[in-house]
Amino acid sequence: MLRRLPALWGVVLLAYVFAGCARPYKGPKTLGAIGAGLLVGGGATWIAGERGDRRPLVLTGFVATVLGVAAVVSAGGWMATAVACRYDPDCPEGEECREVPAPPGGVPYKQCVRRE
Repeated sequence: MLRRLPALWGVVLLAYVFAGCARPYKGPKTLGAIGAGLLVGGGATWIAGERGDRRPLVLTGFVATVLGVAAVVSAGGWMATAVACRYDPDCPEGEECREVPAPPGGVPYKQCVRRE
């Protein structure tokens, strides 16, 4: 059973990568998929190493898990920055919110305008 696990991890990782390459935002999705695969594979390797009392396997699993967490967090940040600049929840798609200056003493307001 343990001999088949690396092949299974490879298949799972490929499935995550191909699922992450879907448009839009295929870069952050792919990085997140790779991170998730590293997280799952590293955790399983870590557990297998602990159960079999094999320190190199434990170290490999720990490093893969840490790299997976870093990749998932990075992908989340990348996705947040990619989406934040394009969408405004108060305006329809294709428009952005701009502040309209007010005369002296007035209160400026925001208005949805077509994206340039």
